[in-house]
Amino acid sequence: MKSISLDVRYYASPRKAYVEEKDFQLRTLSFDYPVDQIALVMVDVWSDHYVKTHLDRGRDITLKRIVPVAEAFRAIGATVIHAPSPDCAKRYEAWTQFAGDTEVHGRPSGAKDDWPPADFRSRTGEYEKWARPKDPPDQHFNDIIRDRSIIPEAAPKDGDHVIVTGDQLHRLLKHKKILHLFYAGFAANMCIPFRDYGIRAMNERGYNITLIRDCTTAIEVDATIDTETLTQAAVVNTELTVGHTTSSDDLIAACSSVG
Repeated sequence: MKSISLDVRYYASPRKAYVEEKDFQLRTLSFDYPVDQIALVMVDVWSDHYVKTHLDRGRDITLKRIVPVAEAFRAIGATVIHAPSPDCAKRYEAWTQFAGDTEVHGRPSGAKDDWPPADFRSRTGEYEKWARPKDPPDQHFNDIIRDRSIIPEAAPKDGDHVIVTGDQLHRLLKHKKILHLFYAGFAANMCIPFRDYGIRAMNERGYNITLIRDCTTAIEVDATIDTETLTQAAVVNTELTVGHTTSSDDLIAACSSVG
């Protein structure tokens, strides 16, 4: 059985009373991953984004790091999966594989709990005062959301898979007996952790999660953009609470050494 040998990082959580935060230290593990049990999951690798600086940074990461990782996976026969959000995924024919009623027809609108009240959940009516102020979107903003696709250089190739939901991803992984997921894409602090096919949801399903830390970036804010603090925090949080991380260079080298 072909496998890749790879070192991954994580933060150890001491199981002792009254430890100090400095005791949560970075450690390394070495694993041999069977090639037929690994998959690359590429989240929201979009061709356009309304945050220009994030778009520019993400495109550079995609071309220099994500695309080579995808090619390395394809070269050894490992699975490559595109998860570009439901609206975008349906631009690609492969999205129908392992699709169920939810992916084809949308989620059923089942009965909802009556608390909190519906108007409070939507921050409308008498509860409108609790809503965050929102600037009205301009037409170009709406056009970007409607028309975005996967960056052409990172688009699906023959043999790749495209998924719409976490359930569809799970069906695909179950069918192929895949256990180990390597994540790349955007944003490190939004869709990567919080999509239903993201690292937290799939970790809760029991999969082994590894984030490729130089194949992602966060959406930063005014106070963090110079240092990319939110990106760093997303990587550390993954290492502490979700799974492991690795680098694209180490992953590509591991793939290259497969006989």
